[in-house]
Amino acid sequence: MRPDARRDHRRWLVAATVAALVWGAVAFVVDTRLVWLDLLLHLGPTVLGVGALAALAGWRPAGAAAFLVDEDAPAFIVPTNRRRTVETAALVFVVVSLVILVVDWIGTGDPAPLDIALSVLLLAAAGGLLLRTWLVPARLELLPDGVRVPDTFRTRMVRWEAMRPGTPWAPQMRTQRLELHARRRIHKVPIDVLDIHPWFLADAIRYYVAHPEHRAAIGRAAEHERLRKRLRDGGAPPALPAARIPRQLPAGSHRQDAHDHDHATRRG
Repeated sequence: MRPDARRDHRRWLVAATVAALVWGAVAFVVDTRLVWLDLLLHLGPTVLGVGALAALAGWRPAGAAAFLVDEDAPAFIVPTNRRRTVETAALVFVVVSLVILVVDWIGTGDPAPLDIALSVLLLAAAGGLLLRTWLVPARLELLPDGVRVPDTFRTRMVRWEAMRPGTPWAPQMRTQRLELHARRRIHKVPIDVLDIHPWFLADAIRYYVAHPEHRAAIGRAAEHERLRKRLRDGGAPPALPAARIPRQLPAGSHRQDAHDHDHATRRG
């Protein structure tokens, strides 16, 4: 998300937590014999949260063709988008409401074992997903030394010289992944939670892989404007066809037929 939306991210999370707590408090206080109202009070927050998560499955966001510039780092930053904000808020809503639900049912003194088991199972699943959103932040940084990417429980640095020229390719929107091909492994970066156009991101990384002379300027506003203009004018290096990537590819090697393949892929 852009700087003016960072406060909104925190507000969504605070609002989701407060709403779940208030809803749970009402469920504690209100004692009704109406089945539909009882279900609404006890299961409503969970249904809303799960429904929001299900709706996100079809969301294919594409942000601006630009980075955030951090001249202090220095770095070009790809921040989290609104999809991750809604996802995290929905998980907070589900977790808090399920905790209150389980406590309420246990407090009645005669809880149904199946109800408790299902609630605990949903709570464990939602809690695990929420923990992952905090431990694996959706954020990407381009630095003079390489690309800093989030990985399972830690952040990795993929150095420019370790990346294969001609990659990454423009990611397919259906896969929701950008693949960074290093010498020893492929780093799969989720793009559906990043606030940037995925094709611009792929072109920018491929550009710095092919042009080491410009890497030292990463993080400067002037370099950011130069990069955007260069890519807008069609200056992105061609993506090498997947079938033609050997295990070790000499740095800086590109082929004209790769250029033709790249343009044909984009127009298709």
